[in-house]
Amino acid sequence: MENIDSIKQNPTGSPKYKLSGTNVFVSQNGFHFIDHLDPVEEISPTIDGSTLTDAEVAYIEKSLQSNPERIEHQVDAVKRHGEIKGKKVLDIGCGGGLFLSKMKDAGAEVLGIELSDTRAYYAKTKHGFEVVKRTIEDEYWKASHGTFDVVTLWDVIEHVNFPLATLKSAAEMLKSGGMLLIDTPCRDAFYHRFGEFTYWLSGGKYPTFLNTMYSSKPFGHKQIFSLAEMKSALEEAGLEVVELRRFHELSFPYSFYLKKLVRSDLLVKVLLPFVHVFFVIFPIRNKMLAVGRKK
Repeated sequence: MENIDSIKQNPTGSPKYKLSGTNVFVSQNGFHFIDHLDPVEEISPTIDGSTLTDAEVAYIEKSLQSNPERIEHQVDAVKRHGEIKGKKVLDIGCGGGLFLSKMKDAGAEVLGIELSDTRAYYAKTKHGFEVVKRTIEDEYWKASHGTFDVVTLWDVIEHVNFPLATLKSAAEMLKSGGMLLIDTPCRDAFYHRFGEFTYWLSGGKYPTFLNTMYSSKPFGHKQIFSLAEMKSALEEAGLEVVELRRFHELSFPYSFYLKKLVRSDLLVKVLLPFVHVFFVIFPIRNKMLAVGRKK
């Protein structure tokens, strides 16, 4: 596999897709990424909860964690690969902490990593477990290498600056035989392919789903993996791939995505019932689940 982190540090050529919020580059071997990097080295490790407003709490509870089936799928994925009770679980990018709360209730010893002050503070105070505001690549974690049974990255790897470095650092946290679980949007799936098709068909005027899949906003989507790229990246991180598949799941309510596409509250209300019916009939497998075991 090409070194995707090096490619991101030194992108060459012109972007293949010029979107409303960013430009997407494609490497010689097909890796899709944007050239924006977040200044994570400037983030203070101190969690400041003073900016946690009622509006932010509402966003965490009613949007970020609005899909209970998503959390249950994550818990079930861990259960398929071993017992939870008595295990040490690290969730990188724990958000509002609902997944780790479920792990804690099942008897696991849990720890979260979250770089957002408001989400870290919410998770810590709402669910009562430790949250650390440092990237997994930070020297801080060296003392914890080889101490976790399970490490998870739920909807995280698409947001990080250098995904291979993140995967290697996450793998270092695992005990021998420990499991790394990832879910993330899948590039070789309908939404991305349809976005590429409409972009090509319209000469770049209508990228449709591509506009929702990439963003140069802080901690936006910086890369979308294919199944083959994820398999190679996990193997390069020293893991044996034990599960890799596509599945249907949306992280946010359907209305969230509709509003990004049509930008009209009225149209969202009109289209929403049809969208619900469509996904019942056609559960498009837009995401991937990847599970690696440390050798």
